[in-house]
Amino acid sequence: MTTLLQTFIRLMAIAIFFVLAACSSSFERPRNLISVDASPYQAQRQSMSDSDENRSFDAASSQNLGRCQDVDLALASTAFDVGLGTTFEEPPLLSPGDLVRLSIVRGDGFEGDFVIASTGFLRLPYVGDIPAAGKTKTQLEDSVARLLVSGEYFRSGFVQVSISVLHWAPIQVSVSGAVFQSGDVLLNEKTAENDPAIRLDAAGDFSLQRRLSAALSAAAGVRPDADIRNVVLIRHGRRRVFDMTGALDGGPIEDPLLVAGDRVHVPSRGCFQLALARPSRITPPGVRVFMSNLTRPALSNANSAIGDYATQLPYGTRFLQGLVSANCVGGIQATNARRWGILISRNPVTGESEVVARSIEELVRRADRDDFNPVLLPNDAIACYDSHVTNVRDVIAMVSEAAAPVLNAAVLGGVVR
Repeated sequence: MTTLLQTFIRLMAIAIFFVLAACSSSFERPRNLISVDASPYQAQRQSMSDSDENRSFDAASSQNLGRCQDVDLALASTAFDVGLGTTFEEPPLLSPGDLVRLSIVRGDGFEGDFVIASTGFLRLPYVGDIPAAGKTKTQLEDSVARLLVSGEYFRSGFVQVSISVLHWAPIQVSVSGAVFQSGDVLLNEKTAENDPAIRLDAAGDFSLQRRLSAALSAAAGVRPDADIRNVVLIRHGRRRVFDMTGALDGGPIEDPLLVAGDRVHVPSRGCFQLALARPSRITPPGVRVFMSNLTRPALSNANSAIGDYATQLPYGTRFLQGLVSANCVGGIQATNARRWGILISRNPVTGESEVVARSIEELVRRADRDDFNPVLLPNDAIACYDSHVTNVRDVIAMVSEAAAPVLNAAVLGGVVR
């Protein structure tokens, strides 16, 4: 038994030696199909190895802007500002679903409240269908007056028509380009609970939720590479460019009212603009970030605090702040300081995933950290890996647990003898 025990101890010592050697090896950085150092979405995702802490400016900012492109490929061959007229100007245009009140002096039998049909027509008793969608209230009033005169219901010059909008209906528009969620969006969706009774009983309606800025917000906001000075609105084959920078700097802003069927395209500049990575009317107020800070695999989702959403952070939060939120920073310096943080993100321009590894302690202590501390984007993921000391400690504990039954059996065998 003594010989067997000695052999077992030698084998365990050899196993522990190789395991500890593996644990003490350097952290293997994750790799991508493309080089993150050469063409990351943010320059802050590049490697920390080649840097100079004595620089007096943030080099990553100039590197980001240095990638800007002047032409958006989606609209490179399309002329802007074709056939403008008053199509994009005030007053607002009517859309299918809008509730209007028609008032006619001495027009009993014609007056009432009407909903513009999905086909875009307003059905007037005794008169028939009148094209209404895409018209202003004044234009619709003129159309109704002409039909009443041509149908010999009123004499010319005596008909007086007034139209007021009681409820601006929800409208569907499409948003494409440099936004976080391109596709169709529904604007101005309201319920009766959102308005007090006094407003429901009043004549007339007012809505800010059918404007261009609301469409950009409904598409989860513009991306940091968006060219917000040249946002394109397309209506009935005609297009116009709008400058939306006022939504960020507090200046004047062109924010037209939209109608059903409008299309919005946000060009991309091909570069990361830090000024757009903060909450505003056209950018996200916050981002959802998935986090993992497990020392060991959890036995269940409940034990690891995994819910529908991991956590919400303000838009513009940096990677290091996200690591603090995930409880990856701090603790016992001797055993916990040399941890690694992993950022898993997606390049929204190329659609490819980017994985970035950072030494947390190095990121905290370096003076040039802003050059390598990227902004978190929606649906990014953060994971933390323990230090080598923690790895060695857990390996020794694991080997001890495995060896304990054999050692106990050997000791009991010796006692019995």
